[in-house]
Parts: sequence; C-alpha cells; structure tokens
Amino acid sequence: MKAAVFYGPPWPERPMKIEDVPIPNIGPRDVLVKVAACGLCRTDLEYLEGKVRPLKPPPLILGHEISGVVEDVGEFVKEVKKGDRVVICYTIPCEQCFACKSGRQNLCLNGDVLGSSRDGGFAEYVSVPAKVAFKIPQEIPLQEAAVIADAVATAYNAVVNEAQVKPGDKVVIFGASGGLGLSAVQISNALGAMVIGVARSKEKLKKAQELGATYIISTIEVTDIEKEIKDITGSGADVAIDATGSPEVFPIACRSVRPGGKVVVVGFGPTRLELPGLRFVWYGLNIIGSPRYRPQDLPRVIEMTRRGYVKIRELVSHKFKLEELNEGYRMLAEGRVLRAIAIP
Repeated sequence: MKAAVFYGPPWPERPMKIEDVPIPNIGPRDVLVKVAACGLCRTDLEYLEGKVRPLKPPPLILGHEISGVVEDVGEFVKEVKKGDRVVICYTIPCEQCFACKSGRQNLCLNGDVLGSSRDGGFAEYVSVPAKVAFKIPQEIPLQEAAVIADAVATAYNAVVNEAQVKPGDKVVIFGASGGLGLSAVQISNALGAMVIGVARSKEKLKKAQELGATYIISTIEVTDIEKEIKDITGSGADVAIDATGSPEVFPIACRSVRPGGKVVVVGFGPTRLELPGLRFVWYGLNIIGSPRYRPQDLPRVIEMTRRGYVKIRELVSHKFKLEELNEGYRMLAEGRVLRAIAIP
C-alpha cells in the first residue's frame, strides 16, 4: 500500500516520503480500515519540526484523525463488519490501569496512540482494535468525518467533560478561528451557552460567528481583551477555553473569567505556561488541563454531528493527496488552512 513515512526531524528539510509498505496485519479482535481521509493536525507538525517527540521513534506513519471503510475483520470482532463506514478513536486504552478503570481512558499511559506509538492514517490502510472503530451514519460525509476523530471530539471533551458548560453560561473561546476552537464554539452553542470567540483575524472570526459565536473579538483590533470581555459579560466569563496553548494567551484567559471561573486549556505545545499565582489564589480559579477524549465520547460526538449541531463541512477548508502532504503541512504552518484532510 501507499503511505507517507516520517523519518524524523527537522522538517521540511526531511520531508515525509511516499513509499510502498505492506498492508498491516490484523489480529482476532482487530479491523483493517481502508482510509477515506486523515486530518492534518498541529500535533503532527510538532513531531515533524522536532518540538515534540512521538511515543515511537521514527520511521513512523503519522496521522490520527481517521475515517474510512472496514475492509476486513478479525474472527472475534462483533462491533463492526466489512463495509461499515467508521471513524477511529486514536487513543487505544489498555483497560487495566487506574485511569482506565476509573473511566478516564484518555489519561491511559499504557495503551497506544495512533500516529505516535503505532502507525497512523497517512496511508491507504490502517489496522486498529475493533473497540476504537465507531460506525457513522450515511448522512455524515465520509471524508469530512475524519475531523470528528480529533478536532471535534477533543473539543467535546473540553467543553462537556472538563468545563461542564451548561445553558446560560458565558463562554469565551481563545483560538476560535481554528478547527479545535470552531468545534468548541459549535458545541458550547449547542449546549445553550453565550459564546465569545477570540482570535487574531477578524476575517477568520466571521466563521465563528456563522457557527454560533454571539460576539467576536480580534486581538489585532482590540488591545485590552480582558476589558472587552468584561464589558460583554459583566464580571467575566464563566468559562474560558484556551484552544491555542500559547504562553501569551493563557494569562489573558485567566484574567477573562469571573471569580471562581474555569480556565480549560485544550491547545498545547512545547512552551511553558506561566500561572498568574495571585489571581489564581485570590479569585479561586479552576484551571483544568483537557487531554484527548475517551473512546466512549465518540458515539455522542457522532450523534451531535448527525443532528447538525456540529457542521464538519464548515471545518474542512482543504483536501490534499498523500503526495501533497508536505505542502499541506507547509500551508498549515503558515496559517493558510482551517482544517485540512489527506485523501489516499
């Protein structure tokens, strides 16, 4: 099969190479999925540039945001059958550790992560345990469904599981012009929250407004973001979601919430975040790290998408062939794509 193989940083000096590699084998509880699309994610860009290391040393097939069609199943598989359209949860929990047994499979350190500890979806086929392949209905477009597997589901974990957003909450989302932030906008809006979208470009923020943000704030046009948010909310937002992972944004997020408010950090990078200690203690802030989602969250996200609460077609701005993958990541690094997918 054809695959894009990552041999290690630095990228783009060492680009991913398109090669013929064996179709992966499947075990008795596994499925072989013919990849329809795999999303381009900034986490992979961190791997490519050497800022973050994947769990398995290269060579490695990256890509963890995968949709496709089941091609073959192991003898003990009951969850799906050949021909089923699926989205794959990229976290493969061990089910034995404390985190898994307490229902926090997204914190499992013993399992696998597609595109990091084992080969991912920038290939024609991928092999995964059947327990992480979830059927999607016909009304959800198969290629665009790839973004459900990370951009949408990770935002769901941040908004629903970590922030516990409820109707009437005032939610400010930093990085509301990217795939993760726009997903958080849609999910928060679906839960009945009043949403404020914050990002650099006012032009890009128009998409956030279309998808449910009541207010938008461009950091290029507005210098005092905290004051602007307080003018809108009164005492500050109930919840701030940082979908950037930027060391410049995090302190602003902390200053944008009311006393006792929540700051949920879902975007991440290799840089350190500095905690404003006085405000953290004096205002009783709840600062929460939001990791990847749990496998059991994915059916709920798929249903939200089916019902139209999340518009995935609005998130996908570019489609690339595997042979164009390096160019796709160059455009992602330059901020020229919203969310992109690769088509084998």
